[in-house]
Amino acid sequence: MNQNISQDERVSLIGVSSRRRFLQGSLACVAGVYAAPSLALPPQDDRMGPVEQRRLRVVNANTWEKLDLVYWRDGRYIRNHIGQLNYLMRDHRAKKSFLMDVKLYDFLFRLHGSLVTSEHIHILSAYRTPETNKYLRKTSLGVARKSLHVKGRAVDIYIPGIDPDAIQKAARQLELGGVGYYQSKGFVHLDTGYTRHWVRS
Repeated sequence: MNQNISQDERVSLIGVSSRRRFLQGSLACVAGVYAAPSLALPPQDDRMGPVEQRRLRVVNANTWEKLDLVYWRDGRYIRNHIGQLNYLMRDHRAKKSFLMDVKLYDFLFRLHGSLVTSEHIHILSAYRTPETNKYLRKTSLGVARKSLHVKGRAVDIYIPGIDPDAIQKAARQLELGGVGYYQSKGFVHLDTGYTRHWVRS
């Protein structure tokens, strides 16, 4: 996962530390105040298919922050836009961001493209600190002790107007990682671990 990223780039990718910085960074990108360096592309995954750009429309369902941006273009990940996504995916309880696995964004991109909808993907949970994960294990069912959320490799989602069962079926067909369907809670878990699936009532 982006092992060739320098420490300075890693800090930049983690994103800004406050809502104000997040907004300032977004405005700077739009205004073109500074150039947007790009990340070197990891080994191409043939399953992604030939595309010129990859776009994500996502909403943090806890903070209601929204992004609609191109995060990959012409074979490269756009560093500043990845940073904005990483910030949106932060642990809202601990107010901490993390360097997310970019393959997770590719998973979301492919999934959204396979569904007939213009709705944003709603993010219920993405990165979790170890402390948050420990807390959730005590207060919720089905939280793994060694959760990939802690490693920035998992996300729980729903999409308004789309049956979660249809979402999980579409995700499974992509075979890009793990897919969990939590029926009573109405969300789908995605991760970049090995390909597998499960259903919880």
